[in-house]
Amino acid sequence: MNFLFSLINYKSKQSNNFIITLFFILFSILFSTSAIAAETNEALNLLNKMGKAVQTSDYQIHFLSQDRDQFATTFEYNHLGAAKKENINAQLLYLEGPAKEIILHNNTTSYFQPDSPSFSIASSRITEAFPDVVYNDFNSLASIYDFILLGKTRTANRSVQLVKVLAKDRDRYSYVIWIDDENFLPLRIDLVDDDNDIVNQLKVLDIDASFDAKKFKNYIDNRTYPILLSIEKQNNLLDAWRLAWLPKGFKEIAAYNVNFYSSDIATKLFSDGVFSFTVNVSLEQASQSNQLIQQGGRTIFSTNLGNKNIIIIGNLPEATIERIAQNIVEKSPETSR
Repeated sequence: MNFLFSLINYKSKQSNNFIITLFFILFSILFSTSAIAAETNEALNLLNKMGKAVQTSDYQIHFLSQDRDQFATTFEYNHLGAAKKENINAQLLYLEGPAKEIILHNNTTSYFQPDSPSFSIASSRITEAFPDVVYNDFNSLASIYDFILLGKTRTANRSVQLVKVLAKDRDRYSYVIWIDDENFLPLRIDLVDDDNDIVNQLKVLDIDASFDAKKFKNYIDNRTYPILLSIEKQNNLLDAWRLAWLPKGFKEIAAYNVNFYSSDIATKLFSDGVFSFTVNVSLEQASQSNQLIQQGGRTIFSTNLGNKNIIIIGNLPEATIERIAQNIVEKSPETSR
């Protein structure tokens, strides 16, 4: 009888130990999940504050941009913020090489360049300044990206928090963004590959939030601007083709024809909000087909299909751009009508 009592007591203790262990395991899982959710929310909050600051703040920054294994190029960027995008004014100056200048004014971006004709295009921002990733409602990207806090450090003599924007599908790059603790401007943006090697880096060297905004606005208002490029929202050359595969989250944003100095180019723009690529079709075939060029984070792939030349340009890895190119297929006569 004593033996049976001891056995029952032993089994009871074992059961209690198992229940306690199971409780702690479940608690750890729930706590870990809760902590991850809290960190994700904090990262999203920082990113959304950054997106607002980039658009609405007045500031002047000097920054460098550098592709992997290339020399850095330095810039000055002046920005007059506004709640509405059409009211934003900005200027990008190239501080090395030819004296290039890009101005955003009245929802139009104008390119002044000494080595080629100046021109203007309809655009709400200067794409050569900050990359697409900073202009987002990041909550809408949660289904295709993870947002990870990486801690705090310093850059440009300012305190910053690091956030990684990591694609759930590894067919694109990731970003590590260094966000100012006070004004929430991005002070460094690293484009990284799957090995966490930096493919391209934008790094702010100094920031001046008290620059002469009135003087800058007067300069912008009194410039003479070049003619607006003819852009038609048609895509006749692209009507006969379609993409049989797109990376998850990508969708067609725009389709138009551009007449650029007697050359007709039909273009379709695709984006997931963070990365983008264009499919460009012209009637002039390239002398060599299936050419691939890598320029830092930008990949260019050229191929001839039928009697047309198709060029894909995007800030995506080579393998992804090549897969997109391999999935350009001719529409049947019925679907292309």
